[in-house]
Amino acid sequence: MRIDGVPGWTRVVSDAIDFLVEHLRDDGRWDWIIPMVPVHVAFHWLMAGPLAGSAWRPAAVPEGLAGLFPGARPGPDGELYLSRARHLCPDDCAEPEVCPVTGEARDLPLHQELAALHLPGYEIRVIASRQLAPGVGGYPPSRLLDLARDLGGAPGNVLIATACRCHGVIHGLALGSGEERV
Repeated sequence: MRIDGVPGWTRVVSDAIDFLVEHLRDDGRWDWIIPMVPVHVAFHWLMAGPLAGSAWRPAAVPEGLAGLFPGARPGPDGELYLSRARHLCPDDCAEPEVCPVTGEARDLPLHQELAALHLPGYEIRVIASRQLAPGVGGYPPSRLLDLARDLGGAPGNVLIATACRCHGVIHGLALGSGEERV
C-alpha cells in the first residue's frame, strides 16, 4: 500500500494508546515506537493494557524529586515533566552532547541520570528515547513489553519515566486501592 508516496506504509487513524493496547505484540513486526502524541505513552499504555484491572494505581511523583532537576514542572495528574533547557529547543535538534543553543555540555543523558536515582521507597523504570532523526525520538516496542513484565516483580511504589538526553516525563505507580497517594 502507498500512503503519501511512501511504499509499505499503512495509514491508521486511531487513538495511539488504544492502538498499542490492541496491536502491540512480541512478534517483531515493528522496529520503533515514535511517541509523537501529547501523553506519556509508556505510562498510559501500561494503565490501559497490561495493568488494567490490576492492583496498580496512578500515584503522584514524590515532591522532592522536582528539586533534583532545575527544569522540572509538575503536571496536572501528579506527573513530573523534566527539561534541561530553559529555552525553546530547535525542532530539528540532533540531541548533541553540547546544547546547540546555549553551548552547555550534556555529559550524562537525562535517561541515565534518572535510571541511577536511588529514592527510598521507590523503584524507577526508565525507557530511553533514542534519536532516530533530528527532532524525532523513539524506542523499540520491546522496551514497553519488558517494562510490563518487569512490573510483575516490583514490590510497591514505582516511577515510570521516558527520557532522552535533555527532556523527560515521570509518572508514579503504587499498589493499592487508588485512594493512596505517594
